[in-house]
Amino acid sequence: MNGDYEFISESDFEHIWCVKKHPSGDFFQYEDVIAHPLNFVWTVIESGDDADGNWYASPGYHVVNKLGYVLTLKPWDDITQDAIYFLDDMDDDSDHEAEEST
Repeated sequence: MNGDYEFISESDFEHIWCVKKHPSGDFFQYEDVIAHPLNFVWTVIESGDDADGNWYASPGYHVVNKLGYVLTLKPWDDITQDAIYFLDDMDDDSDHEAEEST
């Protein structure tokens, strides 16, 4: 998933793009976002790589590894990069804790 991309963090993504979440806190479903202009819709996807537990927000509609959708108040354009939506740093924390206990 990472390839040659530069990703922005989840908090930067929410701040820069002004993320609008579903009132329930869940992701939007297709029927919730289809009426919105495409360049305000992001698909949250899993990388598909077992070693990478991160989720990514990718501009537009995607089907593969889709978890759901988020909307933004700012539109994306053709050069917009993906963003890290959820950073799985559980392994990093456990490695750090193991180092501290030795």
